Amino acid sequence: MTLLRPVVICALALAGCTHDGASSFGDDPADPQLPARGTGDMRAWLAAGHYQAWRCEAAAHAGRPPSPHGGNRICNNAALAASSAGEFPVGAAAVKEIFDGGRITGYAVSRKLAAGDGGDRWYWYEGKADKVYANDQGVDGCTGCHAQAGRDYVFTVVP
Repeated sequence: MTLLRPVVICALALAGCTHDGASSFGDDPADPQLPARGTGDMRAWLAAGHYQAWRCEAAAHAGRPPSPHGGNRICNNAALAASSAGEFPVGAAAVKEIFDGGRITGYAVSRKLAAGDGGDRWYWYEGKADKVYANDQGVDGCTGCHAQAGRDYVFTVVP
């Protein structure tokens, strides 16, 4: 029952929340180590597949509690993967491929924007082809769940 409460809270936080936000924040969508921010730029960056050259889990798996994302596979960029203690450096990023029936149906992306502790130091994106759930810095639904992570709002570091 203890693990169920965070899952329910996270799922409820995302269920009624749509935050399309800006289409672009002026980032370079061709940078292979930094996910571009903004709905349009993020979709272009993900379609380019840059993150697939990062350190990625070998295969998709069921979501780990308290994740509301379901089946997924996580990839970390070099800055996140190389950090071994304390807060992650600015530029650390992760991409979570979200699966349904063996195919990718969406993505959840995080990118550290500023030094220090707090979910507002991270950019959060979550979207599917037809809907964007998060697209901004310090998104409540994302930070509320990720505050439970053992280290600086990141649950999974791919070894």
